[in-house]
Amino acid sequence: MADAGYRFTLDTGRVAATAQPIIARKVASVTRRIAAQAKLNAPVRTGNLARSIQEGPIVFQGPFRVTSGVTATANYAAAVHDGTRPHVIRARNGGFLRFPGSDGSPVFRRSVNHPGTRPRPFLRNAAEQVMRSENLRQ
Repeated sequence: MADAGYRFTLDTGRVAATAQPIIARKVASVTRRIAAQAKLNAPVRTGNLARSIQEGPIVFQGPFRVTSGVTATANYAAAVHDGTRPHVIRARNGGFLRFPGSDGSPVFRRSVNHPGTRPRPFLRNAAEQVMRSENLRQ
């Protein structure tokens, strides 16, 4: 019976230096596709929400760990994405809120009860769609 032994040494620095540009290109491609899909998925009233969607920077947190992201910077993006709970809306500076009544005539109130809004997770849905199409796990 013959035995053979060997030693295998991996230079992780060299492997990382070779792999990082490849990983960065793939992450940039996926991030770009998620941002494009999120712009398509975003609810549209004025188009401001979709225009506020931006790709984040690619950050290496180790030789083989990389992060990036897609963000919507409109001030109401979180309320649209995550929805809102029922809440009270109050007039500012002691004024009144004005809105059309059931017969079309103006109605004035100091406060109203808002019923809340359902979530519309356009960013999460875009990421899931792209990840499924790329066969990547989350």
